[in-house]
Amino acid sequence: MNVDTLPPVPDPIFVLSPPLSFSSFFAAMLGQHPQLYAIPETHLFVAETLQEWWESGVKTSFNMSHGLVRAVAELVYGGQNEITVQLARAWLRRRLPFTTGYLLELLAGRVHPRALVEKSPSMIFNPGSMQRAARMFPLARFIHLVEHPRRHCEAVVAAINDAVAHEKRVPFWLQQLASFSAPQADESSQEHPELDPQQAWHALHKNIGDFLDAVPETQKRRVRTEDVLRNPDAALSAIAEWLAIRSDAEAIDAMKHPERSPFARFGPDGARYGNDAAFLRNPALPAAPAEPDDLDAPFAWREDREGFSTNVKALARQMGYE
Repeated sequence: MNVDTLPPVPDPIFVLSPPLSFSSFFAAMLGQHPQLYAIPETHLFVAETLQEWWESGVKTSFNMSHGLVRAVAELVYGGQNEITVQLARAWLRRRLPFTTGYLLELLAGRVHPRALVEKSPSMIFNPGSMQRAARMFPLARFIHLVEHPRRHCEAVVAAINDAVAHEKRVPFWLQQLASFSAPQADESSQEHPELDPQQAWHALHKNIGDFLDAVPETQKRRVRTEDVLRNPDAALSAIAEWLAIRSDAEAIDAMKHPERSPFARFGPDGARYGNDAAFLRNPALPAAPAEPDDLDAPFAWREDREGFSTNVKALARQMGYE
């Protein structure tokens, strides 16, 4: 059959959020809806072609390929084990000349008529990556997932402490979140500047906001993590209605079980990750925060007891935080 005669697949739904911001849980929740399917982080749109993506992955300090390999293993070869991981990598090698958008379209075709959900945090570091996704999928929907800056900063600090305890070093991507290193920073550097993850929170959410300014209103939506956790029925129903998919009780209940995703666990050797490690260790929906976070309270992780900058407070208040 000529591929041009196949029915078109719906454009994907992209979740835009910094790393360590609940996006692994949120995307998996969306993916449990009977009309959606969430794949792990593919990081496809850091490059124009799969060849460029493959080569850039060699230069990174994190396991950039794991999510895409797991998605191919699951969707093309029917499961995730050491053999299907090898087959998936070979499948990708045979498609290196393709554009990254076409590769995502192939995966979307595998889950049709369900719509694909993608949530790679790498997209938001470079506006060009988000623009590439929009150019290749002009009808895509974008969900800007936001979280109170204090909760995000605390997650970054906790991840650093966990890395030091288990790996004895802090990965470069985590150093960037902790101090928002300049783009030209050397990945081999092991310097650890003063912890100030609020800078990354502000810069990355500003990147998302600037990009979304050019996206039609009907194709974008802001969702607060705290709203999803405190009242998942209402928050998920509103998202489903916006996407024009089922919002009945059965569909919404399914979305409250991210642990049912085939990617809600560590993968086999050669493709262990693809989602946040905290999610992979415990993918059940977390409890809601007990109390609202305070933008004016000092940081608990810094001896100088500094607090949020004026710019961070202003952006957080635009998002409805106090």
